[in-house]
Amino acid sequence: MHATSIVMDAEASSLMLLDEATGELNVSIPTGPVQEEIVGLSIPKDKGVAGWVLKNNNPYISNDIKESDLFWGDLSEDFETRNIICVPLKNETGKGFGVLQAINRKEGKDFKDSDVFVFETLAEHVAIAIERAQRYDKLVHKLDEKTVQLSEIHHRLKNNLATISALIELEMDKVEDDSVRKLMNTTNSRIRSVANVHSMLYDTEQSGVIDLKMYLGSVIKNVSKIYQDGSKEIRLKYNIADLKLDVNRAVLCGLILNELTVNAFKHAFDDRETGKIDIEVNNIANEELIIRVKDDGVGIQEKGEGISSFFIINALSRKLKAKVKADENKASGFCIQVGFKL
Repeated sequence: MHATSIVMDAEASSLMLLDEATGELNVSIPTGPVQEEIVGLSIPKDKGVAGWVLKNNNPYISNDIKESDLFWGDLSEDFETRNIICVPLKNETGKGFGVLQAINRKEGKDFKDSDVFVFETLAEHVAIAIERAQRYDKLVHKLDEKTVQLSEIHHRLKNNLATISALIELEMDKVEDDSVRKLMNTTNSRIRSVANVHSMLYDTEQSGVIDLKMYLGSVIKNVSKIYQDGSKEIRLKYNIADLKLDVNRAVLCGLILNELTVNAFKHAFDDRETGKIDIEVNNIANEELIIRVKDDGVGIQEKGEGISSFFIINALSRKLKAKVKADENKASGFCIQVGFKL
């Protein structure tokens, strides 16, 4: 708007936008000696020069505005309008949504008809800038609404999954069959792994990104809570690299680590009272992520339940295009690692 005053060699200028809610023209950006006094003031959209320009969608020029029937009066007692040039601001369909005006050419000079073309050209650029800004604001508003809605979805899913988990734990007290209890425990650990993701997505400010160290740490703690029942002394140690990962891959990592940790608790220490599980999640030069679970137990057993778990691990790993490596040593237990490119 300062550029408008310079280009038109005017004492003052103003940008007036139509307020669709009130039907008035609002003095949005004025320049000149009384700009602080008139900013935010409004006039009826059918009054004054500005109202006529907006209604007729045509420019207006007057070098003796006091003699014009369109003149509605000055907005400030400290400023007197002598001459004016006013052009409409048009959207991409040609409809007017405001006006641009320059007031009082300096040194007592008149505005000329040839100035109208220059002023209209400037108004086109102003209108484009305003429309782009409005589109951006609408997109930001929609994005904010979507973010709130998505956050609410994560919150509801987290609560629903937590409810299911609690119901499983309640029903487990009624189950006497040990194999069924183990199956319910495994199912419960998987549900909690997914619930933790939705809990973190609800709390985080970064939509779609998960703190892997925090998430995988919660997965390990949940499994430990379920399987550390006091019947055996299993020492669990873990070290997880600091890394932010997208939700899809983070969930797969969580489910894989859940299965690997559950397998270690369930099968590594048959006929043993003590044991050790070491978990490492390493970020190799921001190029590869390796999940490694090692125990000092009895090694892999050819049992249907254990084999089905490895089928799940392999299926999840394929989604990450990950390589699975297993190393069984009767003297030192079992080690398995899953690695994929970041």
